[in-house]
Amino acid sequence: MISCLLIHVSRNPQGLPVCKDSFISGATIEIGRGAACKIHLLDHRVNQLHASIVRSENGALFINGEKNVTLKINGYIAQHAELTPGTQIEIGPYLLIVEPLAGGYDLILSIELIHPLNHTEAAKPDTPLTVAALGLSKRKFGFSLAAGILFLFLFLPMLPHFSAALDKWQVSLPLTLTGAWSPGSLAGGHRMLDAQCSSCHQKPFTAISDETCTVCHTQVGRHLEKEALQDKTFHTMRCTNCHIDHKGAERLLLHDSSKCVSCHDNIKHKLADTQLGNVSDFAAGHPPFRLSLFKGDGLIRLRQDNKAGLTEQSGLKYSHQVHLAKEGISTPEGDTVMRCQDCHKLEESGRHFSAMTMKNTCQQSGCHALDFTEPVEGLAPHGSEHAVMDRLREFYINWLASTPENQSACQNNADTPSMLSCANELADRNAAATLFRTRPVSKKDRLECGECHEIKPSGEKEVPWKVTPVRINRDWQPGAVFNHAKHETMKCTDCHDKLNSKFSADIAIPAITKCRECHSGNRPAKGMVTSGCDSCHRFHQPAK
Repeated sequence: MISCLLIHVSRNPQGLPVCKDSFISGATIEIGRGAACKIHLLDHRVNQLHASIVRSENGALFINGEKNVTLKINGYIAQHAELTPGTQIEIGPYLLIVEPLAGGYDLILSIELIHPLNHTEAAKPDTPLTVAALGLSKRKFGFSLAAGILFLFLFLPMLPHFSAALDKWQVSLPLTLTGAWSPGSLAGGHRMLDAQCSSCHQKPFTAISDETCTVCHTQVGRHLEKEALQDKTFHTMRCTNCHIDHKGAERLLLHDSSKCVSCHDNIKHKLADTQLGNVSDFAAGHPPFRLSLFKGDGLIRLRQDNKAGLTEQSGLKYSHQVHLAKEGISTPEGDTVMRCQDCHKLEESGRHFSAMTMKNTCQQSGCHALDFTEPVEGLAPHGSEHAVMDRLREFYINWLASTPENQSACQNNADTPSMLSCANELADRNAAATLFRTRPVSKKDRLECGECHEIKPSGEKEVPWKVTPVRINRDWQPGAVFNHAKHETMKCTDCHDKLNSKFSADIAIPAITKCRECHSGNRPAKGMVTSGCDSCHRFHQPAK
């Protein structure tokens, strides 16, 4: 808040100053001719909003001229300046002087009209000053004026409602018939309806019904999952209670947390069996986040303070500590220092990351390849266990067919096995020795599939190994909205502690305490981002 003492200076007939004090305050102090301005300068040479006094982050006070408005500060034209004692600002015919501070005020300003209007020209004696002097009847003139106003601003705007053809025609006019009734510009998504009011206002002088909105907005979800509970809780509310149009392109949504808090600050009173905690403010009255994660065959939700249960069962073996080592990781191009963005590619929406695949994420660098070497080198596909074994058997069939003496590689060659049985033997032997091995032979040995996947015996003859299915959680908080693109100024590791993570089971979703380092609640705070309920939540839940 800025506390300001205004000293209004006028002059008596002797030219001596007469001062009158007044006190004003506010986060911003507006100066202009408009009635809403805290420093009200009543002169047509001053703009409705001419300038504003604001406080910078370091606590200093500045005056900023509005768009297309320049100020004369200490005799020079400028757009803004710091307000220090002695600074003189000319706004129209007024002179504002910053006085030395006293009395605990943040700012003391003296204001004087130094260029009053010139009233020396007297009206000519033959100039008519009344309606009667013009030879007109005041009553007839008044009735004619009233009739003209009713015709232009009541009768004409109502005509399109009674004629669809007229309504369609008037849309193409530079100045529509219904334009006189418009209280302001529509929201961005409704701009195409700007000239055809009857699209929403289907009955004159009657409020827009919910059915009118849902004709277009068919995919809008309920707030509560149970329809009966939704009807019981919100039966008195209409769409227009929260969505008021004609407020500009970005103001159709209601950014007011008080409506949310009116229910959620004591949610048990509204719904006794709810599992939700009370919420009054993000900064001081919000429970720990709840995360959705796979457990067994389904999804469960756990609070982040449940440390024992927060482990991810993805079916993968992965160490962020190895891949994000400061000294780099060994690659075909030498030691390479990896970044989070090398694997995690943000989608255009800014909310989610593109799904990672073996081909596009792991193999494109040449670091990971499914190769086998016994008794000849080859490359296996990244796919199901059956696809891998089929590829191995096909490879060895072709290898044996090209050179029949290669059958000597089979251990069972004393019985002169068939080419097919020899290929199956080589495929099974090689798969067990390289691709589906579960333990390394030496510290430097690579595990192929077992390097990243959990492999167990399957009990099947054709494919004796089973790879644990991979289930990577794509959305830990599906009920919340988070935009990574708006946080690009920060490092990934500022919020996600993965530098020392050795296991894929580790969950690194930041807790609410981390978010509170930058985000305040409903009330503004210096150096913080004001965050109401709709910063992270949407009232209308998407259909499942």
